[in-house]
Amino acid sequence: MITVGVLCEGQTEENMVRDFLAPELFGAGIILVPTILLTGARAGGPAGRGGVSKWAKIEKDLRLRLATTPHWAAVTTLLDYYGLPQDSPGMDDRPAGSARQRVEHVERRIAERIEHPRFLPYLVLHETETWVFAAAEQMGEWAEDAALAGELKRQADAAGGPEGVNDGADTAPSKRLLRAYPAYNKTQDGPVAVTDLGLVELRAACPHFDSWIGSLLALTGV
Repeated sequence: MITVGVLCEGQTEENMVRDFLAPELFGAGIILVPTILLTGARAGGPAGRGGVSKWAKIEKDLRLRLATTPHWAAVTTLLDYYGLPQDSPGMDDRPAGSARQRVEHVERRIAERIEHPRFLPYLVLHETETWVFAAAEQMGEWAEDAALAGELKRQADAAGGPEGVNDGADTAPSKRLLRAYPAYNKTQDGPVAVTDLGLVELRAACPHFDSWIGSLLALTGV
């Protein structure tokens, strides 16, 4: 067994790791340890948890975790490409091209900035809610709304696949989900639907996600 730390953007991402990814990858010999990004401390209060506003905060947290966990095989990230701080490495010189080409450019620049052999960056195209579009049928069943499943599938198909659902301020996956299903609870409903879908199916629907999972599995040397 190997251990991989996953730096998560917030509670939704932590739930996705704990409830979905960790059980799926355990059988492959990987123990995932999710932790939420520390975003600072309020005077007289505990450290803030979740959300991201500046690259420096992400970098500080990543370097701390890499330095204090030499027994982990790797440290990876589960951060949304949508809303990533504009001062993050690679954001200011993204190439013209597909969303996947652009996000992979940013991931490479982040890897170059951290420059650590145990660091494996991953940014979700475009949010973890993207995975719910892949699990449209399961989301519809959970919400007991067949029309919702059809609408999510229609939007994903129109975008060329779930990862193509874009990162506009009004058209990002989370915004679309809330319009289609105002009762949507991101920390509960999404992880339930995606868990019901399963890892094999999500990898088939989301090529960039599939590449990340492949990289994690490669760490086992099997």
